[in-house]
Amino acid sequence: MQWERLLKAAPWGKRAMPRGGQMDGYFYIISGRVGPFKIYSDTWRSPDGINWECMSKQSGWGKRCYPEVDVVQGHLVLNGGQSLNTFYNDVWRSADQGRTWEQVCADAPWGVRAGHHSHVMDDEIYMFGGARNSNDRIFYPELWVSADLGETWELRCELPDDMGRAGMQVCHIDGTLYYMGGDHDRPVFLPNWEGRRNDVWKSEDKGATWELLGHAPWVRRTGHQAVAHNGKIVVIGGHIEGPKGDSSKIQALAHDLWLWDPKDGIDGWQLVTKNVWGVADDSSSDGKSDFRIEVRDDKIWTFGGDRERFLPWPMDNDVWVADWPG
Repeated sequence: MQWERLLKAAPWGKRAMPRGGQMDGYFYIISGRVGPFKIYSDTWRSPDGINWECMSKQSGWGKRCYPEVDVVQGHLVLNGGQSLNTFYNDVWRSADQGRTWEQVCADAPWGVRAGHHSHVMDDEIYMFGGARNSNDRIFYPELWVSADLGETWELRCELPDDMGRAGMQVCHIDGTLYYMGGDHDRPVFLPNWEGRRNDVWKSEDKGATWELLGHAPWVRRTGHQAVAHNGKIVVIGGHIEGPKGDSSKIQALAHDLWLWDPKDGIDGWQLVTKNVWGVADDSSSDGKSDFRIEVRDDKIWTFGGDRERFLPWPMDNDVWVADWPG
């Protein structure tokens, strides 16, 4: 599987967890952070991943990282997230490609949080989990749903306690939701290896009930990214535990890609490559977590991302592309 770096340094700058999506033929990059203290409040778009236009440098929702952004009915919808010390439970919406933003819900019924995951299915926004506080984190085992572009929310399900986590991924295929991986790190900057997950859950009734399918063969991780296409799911990268007994590699960054057809059951995951982004097999430092992933034209695209293990917090603003493996 060959990866091509289309752009080494996008004008939106190095950042971890750029949010965004696709709309009207454009990729969007929104929000994120670089290092522990610089947080973005901007919106960018590109038709091809190479040429970028800044739609707004200072958005109404202010500087925040780890919100969620969804594309719904021609709108960009941002919810939650955090600044350095403040966590949010508001919702903002843009109807003009990110040029301007309007707050449509100032105090959502779900608590302030970051590290959550939202996902769109049938024009509804599904908002899962997350946590408040950076030190003594409090996790939310719950699923909230909005059917009106984020203005109002209903509690669809109180999830099993262990599903209250951050850094997980959610995809759907033919109306079935799949929930994968994540962490229970407490505090956020101290890995809780026993709290990392590689489990896969599914719901066939729009999130009302959940079934644990089992544990995937990929190692427990958080900050990985997943996307569904052509009836299959791809999982890439993430923050993982390093080799045992090697203190210099206690933390590692994955650069593997796994492909799964849910029809094959939990044991059907296939390791496609350990060389995502052209990284060597044995590297523990050159993978990524908290990057942006998209699928377009039967290709996988990744944007930016986090290569933090220790100081000085290296991050990326590159764009990579590869053919869809399925």
